[in-house]
Amino acid sequence: MAANRILLVDNGSLQPAATLQLRLLSKEVGRLLGGAVHPVSVLHSHKIDPALLEGQPAVIFEKAVQQAKADGITELIILPLFIGPSLAITEYLPKVFAEANAGKMKLSIREPLFGPELISMLIDNLKSTGWTKGSGTVYLCDHGSPIREVTRCRDFFAVSLRNQLGLKDDELIACSMERREGAEYDFNEPLLEDALQQAKGDAVILMLFLLPGRHAGSDGDVATIAKEHAPDGLGWKLSPLLGTHPALPALLVQRHLNSSGFEFTKNAIIADALSVVLLFVLIGILAPNDLELTERSMIWLGGVVATFAALFLYLRAKLRKKS
Repeated sequence: MAANRILLVDNGSLQPAATLQLRLLSKEVGRLLGGAVHPVSVLHSHKIDPALLEGQPAVIFEKAVQQAKADGITELIILPLFIGPSLAITEYLPKVFAEANAGKMKLSIREPLFGPELISMLIDNLKSTGWTKGSGTVYLCDHGSPIREVTRCRDFFAVSLRNQLGLKDDELIACSMERREGAEYDFNEPLLEDALQQAKGDAVILMLFLLPGRHAGSDGDVATIAKEHAPDGLGWKLSPLLGTHPALPALLVQRHLNSSGFEFTKNAIIADALSVVLLFVLIGILAPNDLELTERSMIWLGGVVATFAALFLYLRAKLRKKS
């Protein structure tokens, strides 16, 4: 029985396409890791008719925790299919896990996808629409979040994209699909429907969304906003979603291994430091008294290298087994 279980977790949708794409991603990430990765949603997807999901019901996080507990899993590892630190992963998942009375089972949540790796993926998606510099205005559009840190992720991407593509502020505009009422959520501005009025040339809506669904599908809310609010005569396109980019599975693997790699490096350093001290003592006790200092040093150095190599191989094997 596996000691741990890896879950690829998205927010969840009532649209079958979202769950089906999540399953494809989970399968590819599992192939790269050499083990099973389970597709799980925070909420919603369990309400989809299984007949629309190739006969296999979708699983939400609460049920996944219960199943892991029943299976004797010791650690549940979450790969968040989220761009920024959404409340779903910072608060809701830990809350559900705690309420499940999981006993000794540990919950480990890896970092979300935010990072420079997404910039090249966004550029690929932008160029795939046929956009070229000077052809029109780019709208980097996310859902809109009540969490300022999530919006800061979007704004970071906007600045980075402008710098890499050589665009001015009015040539690439960061915007939200929607926002909550109240001045405290003004950081989501501008909304897409208002920003479209500033378009020069054609418009490309660069989707900062991962999976298709009610918002990001071809007939979703973003497309509806564009249809209803784009100025007369404005041509516009939606970019592909980040969830379909071929580099995404490798990025998810990287997020997983980087977290594990920190513990690996820390353990290797501690173990090697202890071995250095132990070797120094043993050489002093066991080596012949007539050995020169240079000879003692060479023996000690060789022992340190051999010990570190053995520890490195052992800990790497443990890491791969855990992953």
